[in-house]
Amino acid sequence: MRIAASTVQKISIKKASRLAWNLFLTPYAFKIPSREIPFEARFGEAQFLKHSTGHLFPVYSIGQGPKNMVLVHGWSGRFTQFATIISTLEKLHPNLLDEFTIIGFNAVAHRGAQGKKAMMPYFAECIALIADNFGPIHTIIAHSLGANASLYANQRLQIPLERQILIAPPGLISDMVRLFCQMIGFNADVQEALINHIKQTHGDDFDLQSAPELAKSNTVPTLVFHDTEDQDTPIALGRKVGQHMANGTYVETTGLGHRRILHDPSTAKQIAEFIFNSNQ
Repeated sequence: MRIAASTVQKISIKKASRLAWNLFLTPYAFKIPSREIPFEARFGEAQFLKHSTGHLFPVYSIGQGPKNMVLVHGWSGRFTQFATIISTLEKLHPNLLDEFTIIGFNAVAHRGAQGKKAMMPYFAECIALIADNFGPIHTIIAHSLGANASLYANQRLQIPLERQILIAPPGLISDMVRLFCQMIGFNADVQEALINHIKQTHGDDFDLQSAPELAKSNTVPTLVFHDTEDQDTPIALGRKVGQHMANGTYVETTGLGHRRILHDPSTAKQIAEFIFNSNQ
């Protein structure tokens, strides 16, 4: 991709900006690790819901509790990445599946879903459709872009929540565009063109839809985690979410990065404490 970016932007910034926009909206289809397959199998057959894009996406559920707990993965992710967290919750709270129905989904353009392109509001709409079809959501556990989607679903789509746990949330959309262009090798002109594409789609104030901005007006009791060695969303960006989170608690970890934090026993135990023993 870096070679393609370098070559195209030398020929035409306009063509390079189209390539950048296409890449920016296209999640990478990572193969599911073997360790996550048994967790997926526990949920049985998926129910498919129809997104406003016309694409179907799979929704999985387990348990029979009256409270819905929704697992919201990040960019290029899948709901099975929460296997360790759910396993820990079950060990610490044996009645979990009597009290909660655990709902996982793979967003449009992700594992088992239709479509090739996605963006954060698509994830948020998936959350809204789950609320419409399964009933009110009690708790959301979200990772990366999913954390932004949880905030957006609650504040912009008016989806009520009782609790939310946000793990490695992204920074301002403009900052994420900058990081994306640096990673691929697009120059400043292409970066500016990509920002203009986003403005055309979401308006000049698109950054107000970002996690750091939505954090300031959050009313849902929230627990935020971010690791100091996160290479996908640098800690400086994550702190803009955690330290500005209204009605929330911010926890920094070290040595877990962007994804290993999902498999950390200590993080899972803190999540359990927040869900089951919080007085908020």
